[in-house]
Order: sequence, then structure tokens, then C-alpha cells
Amino acid sequence: MAVERFVDSSVIRKLILLIVMAVFASNGSASGGWVIERDDRGDSPLLKERKAIAMSPEQREQQALSAAYNQALEAEQARIRDHWASPEVSSQTRWVAYSDDYSSKRVVDFEVNQIEISIDGIYTGSRLDFTAMSSKVGSQLELTLGTSIKAAVEQDPIQKAINQAYASVDKAPVADDAGDELVLKELFTAARPSAVDVRNAAATLMRKASIRYQAVNASLASVPVNTGRKLTYVVPLPDNRLRKKVMEYRPEVSKNAQRFSLSSDVMMAIIHTESHFNPLARSHIPAFGLMQIVPSTAGRDATKKLYKKPTLLSAQYLYNPKKNIEVGAAYLSVLYYQYLKDIKNPESRLYYTLAAYNAGASNVARAFVGKASFTDAVDTINTMTPDQVLDRLVTKSPHKETRDYVKKILKRRAYYATL
Repeated sequence: MAVERFVDSSVIRKLILLIVMAVFASNGSASGGWVIERDDRGDSPLLKERKAIAMSPEQREQQALSAAYNQALEAEQARIRDHWASPEVSSQTRWVAYSDDYSSKRVVDFEVNQIEISIDGIYTGSRLDFTAMSSKVGSQLELTLGTSIKAAVEQDPIQKAINQAYASVDKAPVADDAGDELVLKELFTAARPSAVDVRNAAATLMRKASIRYQAVNASLASVPVNTGRKLTYVVPLPDNRLRKKVMEYRPEVSKNAQRFSLSSDVMMAIIHTESHFNPLARSHIPAFGLMQIVPSTAGRDATKKLYKKPTLLSAQYLYNPKKNIEVGAAYLSVLYYQYLKDIKNPESRLYYTLAAYNAGASNVARAFVGKASFTDAVDTINTMTPDQVLDRLVTKSPHKETRDYVKKILKRRAYYATL
């Protein structure tokens, strides 16, 4: 880069832009979701920004949503700390909800396949009243089983703050009902289970519940008393729950895979790895839903393909499983068939696509040329066999998360190919 001889206002503006870009780059580590740097594309907004010395709508959107998430997270965790040692909130694989007074906590762990309900110990005299506790936990379990995706989103205080942030960057984001279907609809045979159905399902699950006290699963008889600490009931979910979830989503995945000339097995493996089929999945980026879509980047690229116009999608839209799968498939098509089209071998391109899905196309290029430039990496990639490309990705990618991510996707892809 040539150095300007005189420090005029344009140079100062350039320096400010470089500082802003450096901040964004420092936050661009592997983190899952649709995170892809697009500074190497010919039509990249970042290239336009370098010329215009201004922040793009995409950057403003991402900055606003990220700031709203972080501010809401800090506020919510402060409230949680008044009642709980660990201020846990919802993540990609764990849906976390608290009672209004924060006295109880409900967690659905989609990866471990269990529900955790934590409450204050209830005492009769000096001893724990297990009957009263079981009754309270049972009620909390019914509440969990009977909650719809829409209700879960509307009740989440962090999500409320993110929704408000949309107004500052887009007056009319494309919205959609998050869905009246239950978060755990796979536990029921009826599409709209009755209150009796929910109560019976909770009672059945409670029969296999155990109490975790001080991070140890113990029988009821051995739980200490008079400690004043919270207890967690661990409720295992049915072993076939994941398979039912797969069967629930597979038709929609197959339809969109065919529509966009993709492999349904790869899409299923991505959903499994990104969210473990948690429709309420949310990461810190923030990214939303089954395929962890970032509204300001992948969402805009996908809507350009779907609707011929790049559009900001609301979080509610992306929490809708069918919409999320459609958007994810559209973006995967854009990534594979457009952004990475210069990789000639289809298998090599697939491997690179998976890594780029996790860490960004430019970051992944470091595994091949030692710098964040997909354009510079293409020639090197095209001299390699697919096996060599894969080996480089799982051994030389700059982030361990990305190396493990590619392995997980390919392993799960093989599994879904057998179903």
C-alpha cells in the first residue's frame, strides 16, 4: 500500500475505516453460524466501503443487533445473578427459561437429550419435602412441554431487546410468526396436544427423573438437608426423540435440497451440528434458528436469491423451522454455486464450503496461503486433490473449532445417508 505524503482529511477517514475494520476482524473468529467474510468478492460491500469510506447497511445492521444482544445479555445476567450462581441464558443447543421471579429455572438440553428443572429446596421442618418439590417440578415440566416456539420467543427478555433493535436499522424487516407448534412437539402424537396430553407426558417423564445435587446425581434418600441450596431435577427425554425430530424436519430439508441442487444429507448434518435440531437456537453473533442464520449477512444474501432483493429478516422469521431451512438452503446454494464457484473440483468445493460456513471464506483461506484471502487461495486449492484439501482444512484451519466442525459434518453426513 502506498503511503500518502500529506495527511489530509481523506487519509484520516481511511485510518478511521481501517480501525473499524480491524475491530470487526478481531471479532471474526470461528463461532458457528453463517459467518462469511466477503471482502474477496468482486461485488463485496466491503470493497465498496473502501471506496466510499462509509459503513454499509450490512455493517450497521450487524453492529446494532450485536450491540442490542450484548447489552440485553449483560442486563439479564445481572438479574439472574441475584438468584443463581451461574447466569445461563439460551444458546445454540440449550433453551433456558426462568420463572418471573427467577426462583425456578427450566432448561431443555437438545444435545444431551434431557430437561433440567431447578428450584429452591422446599422443607417441612428440617427435612426436604420431596412430595412438594416433585409437585412443583411437575408443574414446571408441564409448562416446558406445553410451550410453543412463538411463546418461547415472546417471553425471552433478550429476544425482546433484539427485536427492538431491528427498528433502528430497518423500519420493516420481513417478519413471520415464529410458529404455534410446540418446541417439543415430537413428544406428542397429536399436532395440537391437549392439556391432558401434556400432563400425562410430564407424568411419564417424571418417573425417570433424578435429583442432581452439587453436580452429583443422587437418589432421593441420600440428598442432604438443611443446606438452603437449589436442587435440579434431571428428566431424561426418550431415546428416540432425536430420530423423531429428524423425521419431522427431513421432508422440508429434502424439498429445499432438491430445489437448490444440494445434498439433503449435508443439510441435515449442518442442522445437527449447528443446533442439534433446537428451533430456538441462538448464538452470540447473534444468529437464529436451526441453521443459525445471521440476518445481516447470510439472510440478505439468501433473500436476494429467494425474492430478488436483499432483505433483513426478523428473528421471528428465522425461528420458524420451515422458513429457516428455506433460507439456509438458499444461502448454501449461493455459497457453493456463486461465491466459491472458482474451486473447480465439486468435492473440494464442498469441503471448503463447510469450513467457510463455520469460519468465513477468507479465514479458511489461511489454511492454504497463510492469509485471509480466498482469491489468493483458489489457485492453490485447484492444484490439490479433494483428499488433500480436506486434510489441509482439518489440520491447518486457523481455529480448532473449524477443524472439528468439518469432521463432525462429514461424520453426520454419513449417518444421515443411511436413514
